[in-house]
Amino acid sequence: MPWAIPEAAAASGMDHGIDYTTQDVSAEVMRITGGGGVDLVFEHVGGELLQKGLESLKPSTGRVVTCGAHAQEVVPFDVIPFFRSEWTIIGSFVYTRDELEKVLDFAHRGLITPKVAGTYPLAETRAAMERMESRDFFGKLIVEI
Repeated sequence: MPWAIPEAAAASGMDHGIDYTTQDVSAEVMRITGGGGVDLVFEHVGGELLQKGLESLKPSTGRVVTCGAHAQEVVPFDVIPFFRSEWTIIGSFVYTRDELEKVLDFAHRGLITPKVAGTYPLAETRAAMERMESRDFFGKLIVEI
């Protein structure tokens, strides 16, 4: 994980961080939770990380919300522990108009503040994309038109 990300996430309220590139996600979750697992996994990547998310859940109450599968379109997972543990998978493709209006209202009232890692003029889109690919930032990258 790039050096600045854990510090920036901790400053934003993160209690525990897991670097999926060097650590076993589900093993770390189980270590952090004393073997209990978590109630909710919000999953954006897919592939083997969907399975790691499932393996991180509490039995009976565990839920995964998946809105990604960017690692690949077909995401296999082991169905046996899925039904034995009574986990729930929730697919989320897009937001509703009501949800968007609430988020915009929260931002307008200062209840949420986007983390902006960098702003680039349109002419520097290549630099913004290179920074995005480096994963060495925390927050959003904005290209201004």
